[in-house]
Amino acid sequence: MFVVTLSIFVVVGLALALFGGGGAIILIPYLTQVLDYRVDQAALISLITIGINTGLQTVQDRKTVAWKPAVIFSISSLPAAYLSAQFLAPMTSDSIRMTLFGIFTLSVALTMLFRKVEEKSGRPANLAGLVIAAMTTGIICGLVGVGGGIFIAPALIVFYGLTIKQSIKTSLAIVALQSVAALGGYVNRGVTIEWPFLIYTLAFIAVGFTAGKKIKQYLPDQQLKRWFAIFLLAVGTWILIKP
Repeated sequence: MFVVTLSIFVVVGLALALFGGGGAIILIPYLTQVLDYRVDQAALISLITIGINTGLQTVQDRKTVAWKPAVIFSISSLPAAYLSAQFLAPMTSDSIRMTLFGIFTLSVALTMLFRKVEEKSGRPANLAGLVIAAMTTGIICGLVGVGGGIFIAPALIVFYGLTIKQSIKTSLAIVALQSVAALGGYVNRGVTIEWPFLIYTLAFIAVGFTAGKKIKQYLPDQQLKRWFAIFLLAVGTWILIKP
């Protein structure tokens, strides 16, 4: 089981590097459904480990991140993430949160399968749409610990006209910031975790993230997204039907 757990953490890092998000969609169900962590604890682990990895990557990519839409997005998403983690999460039962998580996972999978996003949208910036997308992902982030990178990247393309490569790098920056905001809400409520477990989770996600950056250069994006979407369909369905 220990080897399987470490392998899952590596896959989480791979997903972050290859798709600009999606790591928490793998990590949180594994922590809650297999390792029997409470949703609060799983969310905290997810926010810390994914937030650190995406934050370090953002430092490396700081010259190529589209900071203007990142700031616009974050101004709306960060307060939503904090307030959701501080007030909405403790009011919502674990079963409801995991049901919402399952629905979110399925919607991400269907979006990836059926929405074709061009290399550049060519549309003018739609700030209202960007703000609505930001608030929605912020609420989800605070409620279940998901950064929402897989939704953020398409939102940046559709509502701000970024290219796919720009949107992935910018989404990682936003995920890092959102994770910090939501983390504040969980820490404020006194949610705690085991530090040794957190350290090796962080380490093996970092291994997967580093490998994913190298693998991404050699694999076709569309095929990767299709297989990942099919995997998410299975995860989302499992979460919703598991007693």
